[in-house]
Amino acid sequence: MNKLTSDSEIAKEITSQIDAQQTDISDISWWDAPIFAVFWALILVVFLQFFSRYVLNNSISWTEEIARYLLIIVTFSGAAICARKKSHIYLDFFHLYIPKAASRALFFLMDLATAGFFAYAAWSGVTLANRMGRQRMISIDLSRSWMFWAVIVCLALTAAITLVRAFYTLRRPAP
Repeated sequence: MNKLTSDSEIAKEITSQIDAQQTDISDISWWDAPIFAVFWALILVVFLQFFSRYVLNNSISWTEEIARYLLIIVTFSGAAICARKKSHIYLDFFHLYIPKAASRALFFLMDLATAGFFAYAAWSGVTLANRMGRQRMISIDLSRSWMFWAVIVCLALTAAITLVRAFYTLRRPAP
């Protein structure tokens, strides 16, 4: 019985810590506003799709395609938020066992590699966007290249943010 109380207390503590982290919005920046606008546009389009299909029983044709493109843009713009918040995935093991200066150099090299990847992806995307310039969307008479250009901007922004962070990491004094 005593162990059950202890386990429930541990569970309450963990739950309260998770709730505290989920309600903390202090790290939201003005950089996130356009991304939130696209996210809310996605929610609106998906709701419109749901409402027209299941309530009106007459689906609006363009909602599925636009929702797909908005989801792609939210995904790639989320990469810029992750770069700004330093929350991209990385191997967090070796730097704990090496000297602080070497750890700082390791983080610098990781940031350089990450920035290089995003910059190369953006550069490669330019070729793809140029090739897609003549293709039209299926449901709306717009060029499909606008979506590719939006992804390229997100990738270039992520590369720039990561590169700035790399040099900031290098200049920061060792603890």
